[in-house]
Amino acid sequence: MTKKAQMIAPDAYPQMMSKAQSALFSQTLRSAVTEVKGARVIEDNAESLREALLCYVEQLEAAGHELPLVSDKAHEIKGFADTAGLPATARIADGLCHYLEKSQQSDVKPDATVIALHVSAIGRASRDPDGGGQMGGAVAGELANLAARKLAEAKARKSA
Repeated sequence: MTKKAQMIAPDAYPQMMSKAQSALFSQTLRSAVTEVKGARVIEDNAESLREALLCYVEQLEAAGHELPLVSDKAHEIKGFADTAGLPATARIADGLCHYLEKSQQSDVKPDATVIALHVSAIGRASRDPDGGGQMGGAVAGELANLAARKLAEAKARKSA
């Protein structure tokens, strides 16, 4: 027996705080003081954030050819690396996510070498004491160009 879905209007849910409390909370979150405190917390915990990120990177490296796991770990790294102070790592992981998504949308098999190069670059950037620096940005750009070219080639072969 299948139950019918019941629609509940958003206004029917109990609110966690009043409108006045919500406005005050929102104002507090956007304040300069909160921004400074948040930045200090992240800075004070930078080492443990990087250690946690490295666990994700190790899992990505161990994922091998398991595309769902590679995609999952790349998304985790993409979302977490900037907070851990590794913007180059985040950018490279974003490139890998984008490549995998475009491959799936185009219904073409992702190139194993493109994936391996991204994974290797993510590992190197995340372990670089400089956080990837300017070279990380250049590597991310070159990998994006390679991924776009390989995707275009795969689409052309598929339509031929």
